[in-house]
Amino acid sequence: MNLRLSDTTLTRRRSFITFVALSLLLLSLEMWIASRVEASPQPGILAIAISLDIAVGVPLLFYLLIVRKKYLPLSSIVPVCILTLLAIRFSLSSSEQSFLRFSDFLIPAIELSVAVFLLFKLRNVIRDVRRARRESLYFVDALRIGLGKSVKSDFVAAIVASEVCMLYLVFAGWFAKFRTSRPDVSVHSYHRKSSFLFWSLMALVIVETFGLHLVISIWTPTGAWVFTAISIYTLLWMVGHTHASRLQPVIVDDQYIYLRTGLVWRGQIALSNVSEVRKVTKADRQADGFVNVSLLGDPDVVIVLTEPRMLEGLFARRREVKILGIALDDPEAIVDDVGDRTLRGRS
Repeated sequence: MNLRLSDTTLTRRRSFITFVALSLLLLSLEMWIASRVEASPQPGILAIAISLDIAVGVPLLFYLLIVRKKYLPLSSIVPVCILTLLAIRFSLSSSEQSFLRFSDFLIPAIELSVAVFLLFKLRNVIRDVRRARRESLYFVDALRIGLGKSVKSDFVAAIVASEVCMLYLVFAGWFAKFRTSRPDVSVHSYHRKSSFLFWSLMALVIVETFGLHLVISIWTPTGAWVFTAISIYTLLWMVGHTHASRLQPVIVDDQYIYLRTGLVWRGQIALSNVSEVRKVTKADRQADGFVNVSLLGDPDVVIVLTEPRMLEGLFARRREVKILGIALDDPEAIVDDVGDRTLRGRS
């Protein structure tokens, strides 16, 4: 099963890479042709032909390579069409864009339609999230389930849920606490060892952003603001990630280890697939199939699996793991916990 998941992920990645490569090739070719529009005896007709090639070609490639294979829902074509119209504007000179003025009305109309659609869907998403929250150990899992029912794509739901969860934690994470109504689970935290370092890194990001913004603005003000925007997003992500590490501890019950490390890694490992849980060794770090999911630094505990298992990382990226390394606040506790539960399960 893991091999099949890995092959599916690889195939999907190839489809996205192929779409991007072919789209860039098409845009490059059309822009090269557009550079010779003014030398054409009929520049208006040639400009229309270029626009149609891009306007039809890019969404068609997206549909054939992505949507038709069910990697993304049909509604994902909408932002592709908007970006395509913007690409057409950059491909032609201003003198050849008079017939494109319809896009000044079309793009806002599309955006308004999408906004209305999302507001209509929002009510259903909130309802589905509340239902899923009753059975989910983590809020982000309930969010993914609720979004998945509306988006109809696990890949999109995973990415959107990650971003929404990050923004939620940035503002609400300061006051939230992890709670579970299940008396049969044990909770293992991992945030205390790394939280101070993360907050220190955030302070450095703020100072660095301010200084580099001033330096970059000397050469390019636009580049300085782009850099600052990226830095602000990075800072927000780090805040959300720090709160997520506190609110999403590792949980163990009689059947599974529910693994979370902030907003980065997630997985569910059956205890029946666990060979042993012990302190990490140098040989573990060099072994094939070893993955370090610690927030920062080296792990102090490894979970050795009988069969490889897929972990999910950022942007729904999957990675196969055989030996999983993690740093916990109390590493001895999870060693004893898993050992006791495994013995009870075998007796």
